Amino acid sequence: MGSRINVALIGAGYWGQKLLPKFLAAPEAEVRMVCDIHEGNRAEIERKFPAVPTTDSLDTILGTREEIDAVVIVTPPATHYALAKKALQSGKHVWVEKPLALRLDEGRELVQLARKQTAVIFVDHTFLYDPAVRMIREMIQKKELGDIYHLFLQRLNLGRIKRDSNVWWNSGPHDASIALYLLSGRPTRVNLHGYRYLQPHLEDLNMAVIEMSDGTSAFVYHNWLYPENTAKLTVIGSKQFLIYEGKFEKRSITVYEYELDYSVNDRRASTLPTTIPSKIKAEHKLEGFQDQEPLAAAVKDFLESIRDHREPLSNGDFSLRVLAILEAGERSLRSDGERVRLDF
Repeated sequence: MGSRINVALIGAGYWGQKLLPKFLAAPEAEVRMVCDIHEGNRAEIERKFPAVPTTDSLDTILGTREEIDAVVIVTPPATHYALAKKALQSGKHVWVEKPLALRLDEGRELVQLARKQTAVIFVDHTFLYDPAVRMIREMIQKKELGDIYHLFLQRLNLGRIKRDSNVWWNSGPHDASIALYLLSGRPTRVNLHGYRYLQPHLEDLNMAVIEMSDGTSAFVYHNWLYPENTAKLTVIGSKQFLIYEGKFEKRSITVYEYELDYSVNDRRASTLPTTIPSKIKAEHKLEGFQDQEPLAAAVKDFLESIRDHREPLSNGDFSLRVLAILEAGERSLRSDGERVRLDF
């Protein structure tokens, strides 16, 4: 490996075409080739990025092009395990679009193989690199919001409705990663209800409940048929509320100060009113993160972790914890929403 890391990208669809410019702009990287089995995707790359060679052959990248240092896999979830395994066996560092795999045992195999090969394995949990999410994490750790009671995560849109995997496996990795990053507790139980309205074999709407070891709960709502396009996180703390909008073009954090009037507890039970008075005292927006682009920061961390021989933030072990939640949710979904215990 020279002064720059030679990168090949596998998968030139919607997200691949979003990701490729980030690697082209990274001073640490040299994009050598893009691989895609679809002629239309290759033609689009050749039109937009004429200096980047394309191929439809994975062996061209993994078999004969020994100068490739890292492979970026941006393909449907069902292909992640097989492609990542082949890339690791070929001695490449690997970036995998979320999720790492569709089964926890397959994910563990990939992480163990990466260790054996002394290779970096990175999963694209982009929200870990959003300065807004990092700011929220610091606020939680400093107890600025008080004790955390509950998270409500929403990922709703009317747009790209997938045909190859359901809404849980497409949107769940984002929200599971955010919950794990923000909360100190360990996930203990998951139950997931899903519904099929648009296609007979794939859920396009789901609601999950994630229970944490410290008593914190997280509700996760996904919907592919919704009039609002949002990626919203609500944090309920004992001192303050917080709402984060994660869509890049409208990212924001709003903090709400509130109060509950517990003075009624000083009165005898026979004279207690039927409600506890509560109200919002103030609200304000936080600044200082809107101009920083999370995906570029993720690319930078991946490349620097290769160069510096270190673990990236979004590493294999973290991704296995995300995968454990996803797999537990899938088991719950196939068991009519039964609560599934995580032994991870």
